[in-house]
Amino acid sequence: METHRPVLNTSLFLRYFILSTIIVGLLIFLASFSNAGNLDKEVLKYANEFRRSRKLPALIMQDDLNTIARKHSEDMARGRKSFGHGGFEKRSVQIRKDYPMCTIAENVAYGSPDAEDVISQWKKSSGHRQNLLGDYKYTGIGTARDRKGILYYTQIFVK
Repeated sequence: METHRPVLNTSLFLRYFILSTIIVGLLIFLASFSNAGNLDKEVLKYANEFRRSRKLPALIMQDDLNTIARKHSEDMARGRKSFGHGGFEKRSVQIRKDYPMCTIAENVAYGSPDAEDVISQWKKSSGHRQNLLGDYKYTGIGTARDRKGILYYTQIFVK
């Protein structure tokens, strides 16, 4: 009498493995977008707490400025631009289309694990601190993660 052992269908197993990997990857990808919006709001919260502690008015977040800041953070995180203020003049021209005759400043950072830490780091740097406490009315905030999960931050200030 012969006994038959069930044979693992490797083709079916491989399909399920690939499909589950794609689904998990997609969920992580989508979560990074929803977290980015929350992180941006957290950066605004800590920036405005710092401003209020110095009797300054809160900055008003603008979606159009967020888009510009987010693109710069994404460009740095993806290696399309090196870390820093490269392309600032181009961003300024874009901003001045909607905010003519405005004053613009920008803070960038990478490596801070959260909003509280990035604001804390900027407060310790005279130039960044000056921007946080400057005579600005509007702000745009954008964050992005690189392949290793490191966060890049851009905050734009406009008056």
